[in-house]
Order: sequence, then structure tokens, then C-alpha cells
Amino acid sequence: MQGRKPIFQVRALTIACSDKHASDQFYRVVLGAEPLPTDNGVGYWYRLGTLDITLLTNASEPSPAEFPTHAMPILWLEVDDLDLAKAHFARHKVPVIDPGDGQFMLITDPDRIVIEVWQAEIEE
Repeated sequence: MQGRKPIFQVRALTIACSDKHASDQFYRVVLGAEPLPTDNGVGYWYRLGTLDITLLTNASEPSPAEFPTHAMPILWLEVDDLDLAKAHFARHKVPVIDPGDGQFMLITDPDRIVIEVWQAEIEE
């Protein structure tokens, strides 16, 4: 066993949220995450692309972290049409913290968790 290193794999992103309804609406309706069945009775599971996301409704208030001042994790998403995504976010009143430069934008979820949204590169 000496010299052997543990092998880590990503299982899911867990988000402690303060309002399960607002977070469910954001991840399921706005971002299009697919609800996943769970029988553990704790939290809610979704699949967004290849990533599983769990929502735990145990936070009492949104994140106090502010971008770019504080250290924080940032969820990075790609979209096939950034202009269409911008209009979609505007319709859903998603907070935009940086409109970007035409290749990306920064938004937040209902608990002020920062999400980068990038225009996917076109494969030729």
C-alpha cells in the first residue's frame, strides 16, 4: 500500500441552496437540467449535460461571495448560441454580473453562485 495514491473521480456538484423552488426553477427550467430519480430523501438530483447536480436545501441565505473579490468555485457551461442564451436569461430575469465580450458572459443562480456561459466553438 505504501506509495499508492488514492484515485479521485467527480461524482456530482452539490449546491447548498436557500430556496428549493427558486433553485429548481433555475436549474430545471432556465438551464434545462433533467431531474433524476432519487430515493435517498435528501435533496434533489439533476443532470445538466454530463454533470450531475444535487441541490441540498440547507442554506439559510445566498452566498456572500462576490466576484471577482472572493475565492469561489465557478460552474462553466457552453451553449450553442450565446446571443440566444442572453435573450433567454433576460426573459427569465437571470442576474448578469458580466455581459462578457461576445464569447462569454457571467450569470448567477438564485443563491448568487457564479456561472460562466461560453459560446461553444464550432467544430469543422
